[in-house]
Amino acid sequence: MRRYARNAFTMLLMLSACAAEDPEAALRALIDAAEAAAESRDTGYFRDLIADSYVGDRGIGREELIERIRAYFFINQSIEVVTRVTDIEMHGEDAANLVVLAGVLGRRSGNGALGNFDGEVYRLDLELIESDGGWQVIGARWARSLEVLRGD
Repeated sequence: MRRYARNAFTMLLMLSACAAEDPEAALRALIDAAEAAAESRDTGYFRDLIADSYVGDRGIGREELIERIRAYFFINQSIEVVTRVTDIEMHGEDAANLVVLAGVLGRRSGNGALGNFDGEVYRLDLELIESDGGWQVIGARWARSLEVLRGD
């Protein structure tokens, strides 16, 4: 648990340091922080990250998305996430589109060794705005991806 708190604190420091200087660096730090929050199954982080005005491409609103995240965290006793930002398109200094590849491996509770693992690679197309010094997701599209996550 200390590792997650330390990671979250580090990400917050990086995000606050980068926000005024380099919006792209701040967005990359935001994705890193989201990765750490997912691994620690922190629903509250995503509640803050997703804007009240969020609209997903499948008609999913903010509260339904948060409930889906909460359900995934509840079902999986541990989660591993690997992300790579493949594209950042800035629209001024306070709006951006990101393309993120995310490999997600969840492990459900139970007795089976490999039968309890569920893994996918997703392509996330995110729309973000900055308000009050922080970035929030206002829209997203996601689909399973055939792209492979490789080390840089």
